[in-house]
Amino acid sequence: MKPPAFLLVLLLLAACGRSEPPRRTLGAHAEEAEAGRLAPAVQAQVDSGNLAYRAGDYAAAMRHYREAVRRAPDQAVPWFGVAMAAEKLGDRAAADSARARVRALSPQMQDDAHHPGTPADSAAPGAPET
Repeated sequence: MKPPAFLLVLLLLAACGRSEPPRRTLGAHAEEAEAGRLAPAVQAQVDSGNLAYRAGDYAAAMRHYREAVRRAPDQAVPWFGVAMAAEKLGDRAAADSARARVRALSPQMQDDAHHPGTPADSAAPGAPET
């Protein structure tokens, strides 16, 4: 199954990194979340998950994405990773739940996070265990 175009764009963006070092202030984590950027520790987990995913090690990818979710549960990007890894691991319930979190956190990602056969208007279930 070919990954959605959005995943490819997401992987490319995550691999690019930043051109400038992140600012460190008392509210840096909140500022990063508000601006849609991930904190460096979270980005490192997402990057590691992306590497494992591309290598076909979906269990390792899931561990990294879940750690990113644990550190930044309010960010859609790590949840998207959880959805993709869960799908590859055959855990449809976790994949659907993570997609619902992506839709709830970032409605503009709804079409890209939608998996064929998953109702787009279904109520968001609780977050999968992390």
